[in-house]
Amino acid sequence: MVIFGNRILAAVVGCLIAAPVMAATPRPENAAARFEKVDCAIPVADGERIDCGMLIVPENRNKPASRTIRLPVMILRSTGITPAPDPVVYLPGGPGLSSVEGRTTGKGNPFLAERDQILLEGRGNKFAQPSLACPELNQLRAASAAGHAQTAAAKRCRTALIASGIDLDGYTSAESADDLEDLRRLLRVRQWNLIGYSYGTRLAQTVLARHPEGVRSVVLDSVLPVDINYDEMAGSALRRAIHLVFDGCASDPVCDTRHPDLRNRFAALIARADRKGITAPNGRVLRGRDIVEAIGAALQQPRLIPALPHLMDEVANDRIEGLLPLLQPGPSSFNWGQRLSIWCGEEMPFEKRERMEAQISPGLGLGGVDGRTATLETCAAWGVRAAEPSANEAVTSDVPILILAGEFDPVTPPDWGRRLLRTMPNARFVLIPGQAHGAMFNRCGGQLTIAFLRDPGAPLNLECVSKMSGPAFSD
Repeated sequence: MVIFGNRILAAVVGCLIAAPVMAATPRPENAAARFEKVDCAIPVADGERIDCGMLIVPENRNKPASRTIRLPVMILRSTGITPAPDPVVYLPGGPGLSSVEGRTTGKGNPFLAERDQILLEGRGNKFAQPSLACPELNQLRAASAAGHAQTAAAKRCRTALIASGIDLDGYTSAESADDLEDLRRLLRVRQWNLIGYSYGTRLAQTVLARHPEGVRSVVLDSVLPVDINYDEMAGSALRRAIHLVFDGCASDPVCDTRHPDLRNRFAALIARADRKGITAPNGRVLRGRDIVEAIGAALQQPRLIPALPHLMDEVANDRIEGLLPLLQPGPSSFNWGQRLSIWCGEEMPFEKRERMEAQISPGLGLGGVDGRTATLETCAAWGVRAAEPSANEAVTSDVPILILAGEFDPVTPPDWGRRLLRTMPNARFVLIPGQAHGAMFNRCGGQLTIAFLRDPGAPLNLECVSKMSGPAFSD
């Protein structure tokens, strides 16, 4: 699952297991939950108002004798004279990305002008105690190692984590939602605002299902709905975005003249690469999958989208220099133990093998690129408890919600955001032209977010959206 994520949230200034909600889901109370003020988990800038602490909670709330775990907390204090009483809480992508990594300063953070921002390191993530890191698996994923090798590495990591005393069944979205609720109560915050990005949108939905009383408003950017089986749709999501580029070029007379019949020529390129390979200057032989993965990486960067027709044309003519920088992403920063615990417990039990395997079929024209998070075999090796069937049902909420989607998102298509409108009557959906995964990370998306937080019930001013015409493929 290529849910990329943890861009610094301050960038906006420069430019998920739950049952349907009837009432807050009851959970066992546990006196072990407490908050302690401690030094920050990472070095922070001198002279800034950043308070840090540690949330101490049960590892598994379903087990009365569960040990406790420690989750770092950062509170970036508002620079306003009279800050709003409702802070903002940022929930990053993943699952398996740190909330606090890189948060060394509050400078440039637009939220701090009006309210505090709270960051809670997700259980099992990089700076949590314990961390569920599986570095061997990170390396194998980066090298596109065979599935059986990844499964074997996952099994070795699981064995080591369990030997250290970790209860992998405690690392779920539901437990993370309860962590957030414990933190809210311990900090004596009446209500706060959630901003979820990618997987963070799924976690936000889980909070809405379990603890709606503590939520004033929610911003969901690049939505992963609870009731979507991601691995059954991963390839199709990427294909949609690539074909949107074809459509955009074909409808632009200049682009269509410069790069005629781009759709069919790209299909021929992928077929040729799969048949005999395309040799790069460094000697690497590229297959269709390599080319598609590089195009997918470019689709993650809105500034590169207008250049994609030219790049595809160049590669079709064996000039692949422009593609090379996109072929070297390096190991991901995902915490794979946390990622697999959530995915194998909450997603995989509801996925169908035949539908998952169809997403890597040559029939999609993507060279067999595999955007799935895990396989059934890897999840069987990871061996965590499956969630209840109700965990795959849409969440209902009447909390004010702003849903943002990027037009070219190759990971979580805009229709997934629109899907939430069925069960969230106070939600509003905005499509940001020309943007991709992370629709908030541009000037217009940032403006909409800030205005919504100021007054979640006010009409949206979409003037900035109307001025965004999308990529100019003719440039």
